[in-house]
Amino acid sequence: MPEQGGAAAFLQFIEEELKPQIEREFKIDSDRQTIFGHSLGGLFVLHVLFTKPSAFQCFVAGSPSIHWNRQRLLREERQFASRLEREPLRVKVLLGAGEWEKHHISRNSDSARELSERLSALSAYGVEAAFHEFEGENHVSVLPVLISRALRFALYPAHREERECGPAQRQ
Repeated sequence: MPEQGGAAAFLQFIEEELKPQIEREFKIDSDRQTIFGHSLGGLFVLHVLFTKPSAFQCFVAGSPSIHWNRQRLLREERQFASRLEREPLRVKVLLGAGEWEKHHISRNSDSARELSERLSALSAYGVEAAFHEFEGENHVSVLPVLISRALRFALYPAHREERECGPAQRQ
């Protein structure tokens, strides 16, 4: 079993070193930041959402490896939900997985769908959650279509996307 851990240190690096460096070099809208991760990176995105939701406004977890440390993630999720009752916030969460992942022993697609349903129940506290299962895709092949969907999700509110593209042209 490979060594586990390091999520807190990685988040600290992102917050204290990476974000400030990017802000020095580029014009950044600090009220409109997205974190994207796939597989174990998707699990990290969920960890950030549950432990430091103010770090980003949009969270995209592709094929998150929830099975890797399910019990810890469930604890973090419960603490997150409890905090929301006292401190509502405004975040968007997109979970995505390939259709073929539901046949894998990890059941990534099912786990992501179930989490999306639990997060959707927190909409009154400012959580906008969505799940998308990408037809004909697996754990690796899902990346290109997930990235495309993630960009639209992060950059365009649903009503704006509909105005710009029209309902018939949306995918």
